[in-house]
Amino acid sequence: MIEATGPTLPPLADDAHLLEPLLQHGRDSGSRAVAAYRDGDRFVDVGAAELLSRVRALAKGLIASGVAAGDRVALMSATRLEWLVVDYAILAAGAVTVPIYETSSAEQVHWILTDSGATIAIFETPAMAQLFTKAPVAAPDCREALTINEGGLEELTRRGADISDADLDARLAALTVDDLATIIYTSGTTGRPKGCMLTHRNLRTNVIQSAQVLEGSASAEDTTLLFLPLAHVLAKIIALVCVEKGAKICFATGTTKLLEEMPMAQPTMLVSVPRVFEKVYNGASHKAHSEGKGAIFDKAAAVATEWSMAQSSGLRRLVLNAEHAAFDKLVYSKIRAAFGGRLRMSFSGGGPLGERLTHFFHGIGVRILEGYGLTETSPTLTANRSDAWKPGTVGRPLAGTSIKIADDGEILTKGPQVFKGYWHNPAATAEVFTEDGWFRTGDVGELDDEGYLRITGRAKDLIVTAAGKNVAPAPLEDRLRAHALISQAVVVGERRPFIAALLALDEEALAQWAADTKAPGNTASELADNPELRSVLQAAVDDANQSVSRAESIRKFAILPRDLTIADSEVTPTLKVRRSTVEKTYADVIEDLYRA
Repeated sequence: MIEATGPTLPPLADDAHLLEPLLQHGRDSGSRAVAAYRDGDRFVDVGAAELLSRVRALAKGLIASGVAAGDRVALMSATRLEWLVVDYAILAAGAVTVPIYETSSAEQVHWILTDSGATIAIFETPAMAQLFTKAPVAAPDCREALTINEGGLEELTRRGADISDADLDARLAALTVDDLATIIYTSGTTGRPKGCMLTHRNLRTNVIQSAQVLEGSASAEDTTLLFLPLAHVLAKIIALVCVEKGAKICFATGTTKLLEEMPMAQPTMLVSVPRVFEKVYNGASHKAHSEGKGAIFDKAAAVATEWSMAQSSGLRRLVLNAEHAAFDKLVYSKIRAAFGGRLRMSFSGGGPLGERLTHFFHGIGVRILEGYGLTETSPTLTANRSDAWKPGTVGRPLAGTSIKIADDGEILTKGPQVFKGYWHNPAATAEVFTEDGWFRTGDVGELDDEGYLRITGRAKDLIVTAAGKNVAPAPLEDRLRAHALISQAVVVGERRPFIAALLALDEEALAQWAADTKAPGNTASELADNPELRSVLQAAVDDANQSVSRAESIRKFAILPRDLTIADSEVTPTLKVRRSTVEKTYADVIEDLYRA
């Protein structure tokens, strides 16, 4: 087996829990802005001392409400400042945060509340609270639901008025790194969600590991705009890293407001999932083409990509450098301005970004550092860094982390950030660990001679055709999603004579394309048989096929009648496709692809 291990990581002290950095900032640099929320056309700063004061007040309220150390408290809300405050308050009371995605269904909410045994649930909106209150069967342990938008946090603050500082300090003093901090229910692509148990040690270790990756490239002067769902461990760890370093977190009001809020927040760092970067690229490309500047954009994109590849290879090409400088003023600076003008670096996780887009963004002046991990690993296992960056890979193992490639290609790992197991599910826990303690990630990958990891697919996603050919769908899907009209792509072909693809189109881009071409209709269902549209998509398929052998190439494709949605459980909240759900929903479409 091939193996790589990161640098040595000193062990944590017993009291190095997740509250420690916030307590220190509140005491030593209370006026420093560590968070900001939107008010009208600006972001309002919140100092460390103010944030800590709000955390303490809510923690007292939880104690007054009967929350004991080790109790589970559920939190269902969109990403906002209050999410972070409530999360820290739950931890300060010695309890365990059970986050719930804001897009979860009533059945999912009921399952999480029941399985976790949460004693109190805090919802953002009345509509979310109704998912609990109108459940046909009550969650037996959940005795109360509070709603943020209906004064729930103010109620907690009032309740906590009679709890002394000494009572709260006693809870804080009792915290250790081995206490359970959160149970995160995986929004997996198959099956009922399982609760991943992450301790203070797991998460604080990953915070310190991640901070080491940023060493020399990020500081307390940095700002990030946080818009990913905080119920997802990637967003949570970013928030914790920012608090650790004293950097400012601006809380976005939603992904639909990003173009409006980027210039307001002017982030220097950004963390996202690949789909957001893909949409930025596709949006810029479509805008240029619709304005008659498509040829200029395409040339600029090619130059940016080529320049980045030359830079990463240590090559100096004078003509290319001159072209790059010219396009910087003409094209690249405008894309950077859309990010707020100060963005230096971005981090991408939750799925493969792809080497092409990595080079493009680096070429325009925004370096994207890809990392890799899972909810079960707190989440980060490997990461690229500014001084050790290899596009197309997800970097090297973090400090204290070992990565091994099994004989069948599966990525195995060990490290202090690896979770304790699944809540109340020892059988599922046993399945994901080898006999000698390595965690089975379920992903397939390769380690190169320098210890960089490359993800080649999910073990369970590998397609075996009727001819016995193993096909990894991810590279094909990545290339397809690069097209402005394609929102999602699902490659199929298990036990079939050839590979095919289901294409879900971007509704806004498609409507604009229809208007530009004067096509009869503007939705996917109306345009599914349009020859011109199919020709455009065939070109995208042909491009994707260039990355694989003929046996792995896509021979046919179908246009789905609508985009894939979170609401229909076709994609996760981080926009990863639930392949089995899509294949079940569109079973007839798939059968049609393989009819003679």
